[in-house]
Amino acid sequence: MARKSRRKSKKGKTRVNHSARKRLLAATAIFLVVALSAYLYYLNYLINTRFEGGTWEIPSRVYARPLEIYPGAKLDIDSLVYELELSVYKPVESIPEIGQYRVSGNSIELQSRGFEFSDRLEAGRFLRIEFDGSQVYRVIDLDNATNLDLVRLPPVIIGSYHPGSGEDRSLLSADEIPPQLIDILLAVEDRQFYQHFGVNPVSIGRAFLANLKAGKTVQGGSTLTQQLAKNLFLTPERSLPRKINEAFMAFILEVRFSKEAILLAYLNEVFLLQQNKISIHGFSLASRMLFKQTLDQLSTDKLALLVAMVKGPTRYNPMKHPEAALQRRNLMLRVMLDNDLIDEIDYQTFIQQPLGTVNRLPGVNPFPAYLDLVKRQLGINYPPGELSARGLQIFTPFDPLVQRGLEQGLKVGLSRFNQPELQSAVIMTDYLNGDIQALVGDREVDYPGFNRAIMAQRQIGSLIKPLLLYSLLYKGHYSLASIVEDKPIRIKQSDGKVWEPRNYDRKLHGEMTLYQAFVKSYNLPFVNLGVNGGLEPLALNLEKIRLLKHDTIYPSLLLGTTAMSVFEVAQMYQVIANNGYFTPLTSIRRVTDAENRELESNPIDSVKLFDQSTMLQVQRALVGVAEEGTARYLNNRFSGKTLAGKTGTTNDARDSWFAGFSDQILSVIWLGRDDNSPVNLTGSSGALRVWADIMERREIKAFKITRDEALEWRHINRFNGRITPDGCTDSVLLPFTQKQLPSQRGNCS
Repeated sequence: MARKSRRKSKKGKTRVNHSARKRLLAATAIFLVVALSAYLYYLNYLINTRFEGGTWEIPSRVYARPLEIYPGAKLDIDSLVYELELSVYKPVESIPEIGQYRVSGNSIELQSRGFEFSDRLEAGRFLRIEFDGSQVYRVIDLDNATNLDLVRLPPVIIGSYHPGSGEDRSLLSADEIPPQLIDILLAVEDRQFYQHFGVNPVSIGRAFLANLKAGKTVQGGSTLTQQLAKNLFLTPERSLPRKINEAFMAFILEVRFSKEAILLAYLNEVFLLQQNKISIHGFSLASRMLFKQTLDQLSTDKLALLVAMVKGPTRYNPMKHPEAALQRRNLMLRVMLDNDLIDEIDYQTFIQQPLGTVNRLPGVNPFPAYLDLVKRQLGINYPPGELSARGLQIFTPFDPLVQRGLEQGLKVGLSRFNQPELQSAVIMTDYLNGDIQALVGDREVDYPGFNRAIMAQRQIGSLIKPLLLYSLLYKGHYSLASIVEDKPIRIKQSDGKVWEPRNYDRKLHGEMTLYQAFVKSYNLPFVNLGVNGGLEPLALNLEKIRLLKHDTIYPSLLLGTTAMSVFEVAQMYQVIANNGYFTPLTSIRRVTDAENRELESNPIDSVKLFDQSTMLQVQRALVGVAEEGTARYLNNRFSGKTLAGKTGTTNDARDSWFAGFSDQILSVIWLGRDDNSPVNLTGSSGALRVWADIMERREIKAFKITRDEALEWRHINRFNGRITPDGCTDSVLLPFTQKQLPSQRGNCS
């Protein structure tokens, strides 16, 4: 009986244990299902946030001004070719197709691309542009053999703002993908792409056996979908957890999206190049950078090279490892031959071709200083994340041809000094409407580093004097003919220190007219006048244009010890050149969304801040600087052309400045060292010369002072301020208000 009881007890325990195990297994299964569901839900969430609704954030594109071509326009063949190449037009010898051009004698034929301008959609045209030297002679629409009065070419894309801080893309649409690129890619990377569901067991098994045989990883079994999942969501590490994540994500992508969408995403996402801190993703941008051609312009061997780089962007980088890249490209061509994508004759032809890449990768954004300014000004209305995600179209007044002349002139100008450490920043603007046409922030103009034109704050020296002169003239107590004295002055400051300013030449020059003191840029007359009533108005005038930097005003402000950027100096001189009207300097004219709906426009907005009659007198003094003062070099360099401007030099010749303007165009240049050590260049011997090298490369017209009924013009003796007969050797024609007219007359000396 006891044995039976024990047997029953054992059976009971067995049944209990078995039941417990079943419950445990059921609970475990439920937990695993829930966990897997949660895991898949999380992966699906990641895919939704990045992939659905556009695959990824769409970079915003920045456009230059459109190029307007018309009979009589100042444009030569070389300049048009430069702009066409910036727009990635391909030169050909035959009849051009869309996006191509050919040069024939004194004319260029091109097939322009269509573009939606703000006022209308401009269709692509087959054009012939004929030249007469440095200007356009005739524009012909070859499709209907008619002469055109005006044609606008689509604006050049000068840069982009992209997600994060280290990636850029030029996105392809489905109809922009060359079919041959797809054929090569699938033949090499994923032959079963249209048959599998994200993971290909056959490829995985084949790779496993190859790796087992080699004793290391020599072959991958990932499909294009797996590669896309890895590129979009995962790290490049080789581990089992990552491969599992990759497989699940690939499966979800295949369930959620079409093969065409996955393939398009892959072509836009794949990493192909690295330039400094910028990762180059997508076949489109890689094509532009490596070959300066769009994908649809590439020959078969170049498409094969791009596909070859997928396997190892670093290992097969044609710039750094040309032999490895060549071998890999030829292997791609062999795969194409084996898959009947090319024949034997083509294969033998293509493997003999050089790689055909550029010698040096261009900048992702070729005009980094200007793009930096655009981004800063856009940042007022568009946060960085929104800027890079909305696919905005930003239209600027940037002029590639003006920028080209600036860069060429700067290079020539800097070569004068044999100072490799000498840095520079330049801005060129239309002072009437505030358009910033060109900008550099480094002597290496395509270097995307510290933008000195915007960020560098340097003392401006005598560049402050025109605004000080305005402050002295405004109330009518002084005129350009007023007699001032160049005498020493000692000023005890609030900190107990004594400030004892001097002229740059360390000399005293006695009595002279205010005009003469200004054009010669003597310091002491202006300090003496400034401390006797000119300092406070100067500070108030700086405050009007938002350039007063300190609450406490020191007398040294009279000699430009305040620090400004090149951009800020340009804004100050914009007001002076524009008759006292303040127009904000801008790099943005219009912003539209991806559907070309206007989000923002910047109409010309001028506000009168200063008295015109007084500012015209300041302008006349600035013309005198260029004619007979510290900038008289311009009178010889641009003989017969009236210009206006002011030189600036700071203590120990640490900074060399020049701000000058012609009719409508204002340019400001700074030269100096980043460590603030002396450059031994004055404004006259340094920045002025480079300014001239730059400006002679563009069409400029003589500056003309506006007629003003409140002003009367008189010839006066430039030394004693007395009215003289016309034609005297020492006389100069100057403007005066009725209150300022000199009372004394003199004879010719």
